Amino acid sequence: MTLTVQLDASLAVDQLFVRMAKLDQACPERHQVRAEIISRYAPFARHEAARYRNTGEPIEDLNQVALLGLILAVDRFDHARGVPFKHFALPTIIGELKRHFRDKGWSMRVSRRLKEMSHEVRRAEAALAQELARTPSTQDLAEALDLTEEEVLSARDADGAHFVQSLNRPVFGPDDTTELGDTLGFDDRSIEAVADHDALRRALRALSPRLAAVVALRFLDELTQSEIGDKIGCSQMQVSRLLDRAMTVLRGHMTADLVH
Repeated sequence: MTLTVQLDASLAVDQLFVRMAKLDQACPERHQVRAEIISRYAPFARHEAARYRNTGEPIEDLNQVALLGLILAVDRFDHARGVPFKHFALPTIIGELKRHFRDKGWSMRVSRRLKEMSHEVRRAEAALAQELARTPSTQDLAEALDLTEEEVLSARDADGAHFVQSLNRPVFGPDDTTELGDTLGFDDRSIEAVADHDALRRALRALSPRLAAVVALRFLDELTQSEIGDKIGCSQMQVSRLLDRAMTVLRGHMTADLVH
């Protein structure tokens, strides 16, 4: 009974193609016949789109792509060749779906090999989860797919390239004023100190070897003035004076550097 219904439907569509071929391109009736064919085969196109339901793409987008493939198949089909329309439409619809994934399904450019591995890992992850009754580890996936663990991790990272979100997207809802961009990054205070560090590096060159040694012992080795005195053979008071002199030289050179 089902086979008879399918044959009757195929014959009806064939008759519609014969009828459409006899009508002029600008004829309104031709457009009606064309719309009827597309309407009859729309469930078939949506069925093919559903095969890619678990790829991360919205099913609404996949349905539109599959229907576009169907429309292209209707417009290109030549009933005189004797090929059933379904056999002609199927590769056209699948081709459009694959082209969508290749060109538009990823928000960031990813190599074809990574895309393929990403799909393989996603499928294997679902199958292994049922088989193992737990979330498969990276090692499980690598062994099942004959990949290295690094390749599995790269495939998972690539999967995140499907979609990107606007930095202006509200974080907690449409009425919230906090945007995603407000939660990312931070002010790096060390950047503000870059100019000071560079000026200090230049100023240190102006110190005499004795003053440079005292500064290094005090601020790098963190010795006390008494310990520095013991090391260089002078009193704590003399070390204090040497440090004051060094600070005066450094301050003068740094100020001049920053001004210029």
